[in-house]
Amino acid sequence: MIDLHHARVNTAGAYVSIHGLYPFAIGAVLHHGHIPIFRLGGHREADETGWQCAIREVYEETGLRIRFVTPHATYWADTDLRAPELQEIQWDDAADQDNIPLLVVSYRREGKTLLSLMYQAEADELPVPSAEVQGLLLLDKENIHWLCQEPRTLEQYLSRGGKAIITGDFDRGLFLEPFIQLRLFSRILAGGS
Repeated sequence: MIDLHHARVNTAGAYVSIHGLYPFAIGAVLHHGHIPIFRLGGHREADETGWQCAIREVYEETGLRIRFVTPHATYWADTDLRAPELQEIQWDDAADQDNIPLLVVSYRREGKTLLSLMYQAEADELPVPSAEVQGLLLLDKENIHWLCQEPRTLEQYLSRGGKAIITGDFDRGLFLEPFIQLRLFSRILAGGS
């Protein structure tokens, strides 16, 4: 189990619901020949809380002004394990009591336990991808599960009516690769299994 008192928040992001659609960034830099699908978020700066980092990063990547949504539970996963399990935990970070994350991902680097926090949030407007992001998939729950089940190409996603805002040049025939925060979110949406 995780010891929050000896772990450091390294990154934070948010699962942002915009009328039932969740924006996830797609990377212009391929990962093992696939187009990565990753969460909105990034590295924490200075004395930011996890939630402050999530607000800043989501705004920088999409222009969205997000509002916190209290999660029904907080889940933890140790991503150093080959098949990380989701466990429900109590979040008791004294520095960020008011904003409880939905997901706490832990991993070890150079002998230290680092955390990546994911918050639930909502916004009203459509996102605008930054120059750094170059593409967003707007995923409903069905497409989140569909993309996490087996390899799918960007073209397959778009052909089935999947929504996207793409400003970069992506090879639509390449497979999409859901990164860990999307895969774990799919499991949380399915009941935390």
